[in-house]
Amino acid sequence: MMNRRAIFFSILLSILSGCATTDLTNSWKNPHYSGRPLTKVLVVGVSNQTSVRRSFEETFAQSLAKHGVQAIPSYTLIPGDGQIAEDALQKAVEQAGADGVLITRMVDRQTEISVSPASSAPPSYDMHRQYYGYYTGAWSGYYEPQTVQATEYIVAETTLFRADMPDPVWSGTSRTVRPGDVRKATEGFAKVMISAMRKKGLI
Repeated sequence: MMNRRAIFFSILLSILSGCATTDLTNSWKNPHYSGRPLTKVLVVGVSNQTSVRRSFEETFAQSLAKHGVQAIPSYTLIPGDGQIAEDALQKAVEQAGADGVLITRMVDRQTEISVSPASSAPPSYDMHRQYYGYYTGAWSGYYEPQTVQATEYIVAETTLFRADMPDPVWSGTSRTVRPGDVRKATEGFAKVMISAMRKKGLI
């Protein structure tokens, strides 16, 4: 399970290059939450690879900072590989003085194959030349189906907690096109998530 998480997280960090995009496919806001916007957030990436987790958390935190939100990558307080223990995470939240915790995990990988449609119109041919007439006419109207492209998507879940509440205040599921540059990947991903949370008045 941990290796699978690492693979999924590595793929997330390789998405979004140039025209690649992230789409928010679903989101939810806690109907019982009406508190003030969170101003200091601990960013946590679910990965058992330190370098992957570090790159994601660092870039996401920088994106939050551009919107006036203080953000702390969790690796700066909890270094190492693998799953973070509950007491260690709680201690990091307290040490950072964070009022929010943002957690991102990979949940799926999808591939879509685009295939060119075949022509269904019959060819125009010389009936007096029988099958050869049909054969020559076929050359003017045939179409060979071909695979245009295989597009791979990474599905991620990002959840925001208020540090002093047990239930999440917001959660969003996203689908992102792969591949791309690591930094641009996370920047593009973070931009969509941050925009969605800002619209709800959560950060």
